[in-house]
Amino acid sequence: MDPIFLIGYRCTGKTSTGKYLADFLNKTFLDTDLVLESTYDTTIAQMVARYGWPYFRAKETETLMNLDLENAPVIATGGGIILAEENRQFLKENGVVVYLYATASVLTARIRKDENNTERRPDLTRDSLSLETQKMLEIRTPLYQALAAISINTEEYAPKAAAFQIMAELDPQSGNP
Repeated sequence: MDPIFLIGYRCTGKTSTGKYLADFLNKTFLDTDLVLESTYDTTIAQMVARYGWPYFRAKETETLMNLDLENAPVIATGGGIILAEENRQFLKENGVVVYLYATASVLTARIRKDENNTERRPDLTRDSLSLETQKMLEIRTPLYQALAAISINTEEYAPKAAAFQIMAELDPQSGNP
């Protein structure tokens, strides 16, 4: 089995779903944001504040390109990783891409509840959270959709159920566990 890359906007459930999926498949779970933060011993918010978005995006690409894909891990990617063409190409060529999504209003509510959001995730624009989310989804959704082999609406599936749905779509012959 190829690596599985989970893509989608903030708070679509990439990390939670990815952990369940990796566990069910007996695979390693990686989160590119956590790998990046560990590698550079800083949070993404601190990195962006200190060096700016272009620097962060470059380090994000470097992190993706240096992942150990040897044992076909399950990988949760940062929400904006799809903005760089070379990242999109890498994802397509090196694994199965699964797009997790929800509506802007649901994501805004989830982001507001996410305790990690303010400390680790920098604002993307100077707009209100709901307007920022809407604007970012307008830009990113076509990129996410174009990459996806599988798409899962995380308004319909909690993380564990989403992981089961991904497994069923990866291997339709096996039936839903």
